[in-house]
Amino acid sequence: RDQAKKAEFEAQIAAEKKYDELMIKADRAFISKDYVEARMSYNEAIEYNKEKEQWLVSKVNDLDILMAKIIMREVDSILVIEQKSVDQLKNIVRLESEIASRDEPMVMVMPKPIVEEEEVPVILVEKAPENEVEQMPELEEPIVEEPNRIVAPEPTSKPAVIAAPVNKEVKVKEDFSRYPQGRSDETFTFPDHSVRRIIIKDGIDTIVYKYVTHRWGGKFYFKDDVSISERIWKGEILGFEKKYPTVSKLD
Repeated sequence: RDQAKKAEFEAQIAAEKKYDELMIKADRAFISKDYVEARMSYNEAIEYNKEKEQWLVSKVNDLDILMAKIIMREVDSILVIEQKSVDQLKNIVRLESEIASRDEPMVMVMPKPIVEEEEVPVILVEKAPENEVEQMPELEEPIVEEPNRIVAPEPTSKPAVIAAPVNKEVKVKEDFSRYPQGRSDETFTFPDHSVRRIIIKDGIDTIVYKYVTHRWGGKFYFKDDVSISERIWKGEILGFEKKYPTVSKLD
């Protein structure tokens, strides 16, 4: 009996340890946006903590929905070439040319260092008789030093060079203008997900239906990026299949 209790206690300790390890792994994966790893770790942790099963199941479901929304938007993203504005480059070059073409160099005046004046002692001298007064030599005017002047070297003008525009690929949402009237049906396959996208061009209206399936199960339905029920999704698709029995193809 004691052995059974001991084994049960040890199993409980091992389960708690495993649960903690899985939660740390799941939280780290979630922070790094590895949602598949986070989802799998939360799901595995259910086995080791039945008290938190409902909470863990809700986290798993939330991640399934999050990944479905991310992947269904991914199929609408296309790569386009974004050209950097040449006008911006010209404005920069024009400003540099104006600075380089200044005629007069800039003059910077350096302040003269401050020197403290020494006190001159006052000496009383007796007045000499008039006939003994000698002619005092004329004092020269003091030389006043001008402040140091530093002349900046004249800039050498260089021919303006305009860099070539920078072209890079950026992702933007597709506007579906290239799709023909009627019903278009496509399937996109990813390592952990698959997306079926049905585009309906009905006159001036464009409706986009998507059906996301995860590798581990779970189905999610969207109409214009808004989640809808499976019943509504299939009902509306069936109506358009009757109206447009033939799948349109891109030119």
